[in-house]
Amino acid sequence: MERFFSQQNIERYRKLLDISTDKPQRRLIFKWLAAQARTMRTAATSKLRVRVEQRGENYIWELHRGGHFQPVKFSAPVYLSEEAARVSGNEARIRYLARLAASGVTYRH
Repeated sequence: MERFFSQQNIERYRKLLDISTDKPQRRLIFKWLAAQARTMRTAATSKLRVRVEQRGENYIWELHRGGHFQPVKFSAPVYLSEEAARVSGNEARIRYLARLAASGVTYRH
């Protein structure tokens, strides 16, 4: 968020509010701010990883976003093998990213 509220962006917002700014300039400013917001959302979702852990005799999967301790999504401990948990976790990751894409959030794999 620090990048989005940089001094340069604050000046762009002030220019948007300025009466002397004409319509083509406002369009350019809006396009630039939208592109930067998409870039920031991409960075936030690009590090979505599947982690598999053993709980007792069963395995679980968790989706973790880079730099966050808490998982985004997780499963109940119902998988009998690590491979089955990993495959299910990867399918959940794909569904989660598809849902983000449908809501307008861009992402990188």
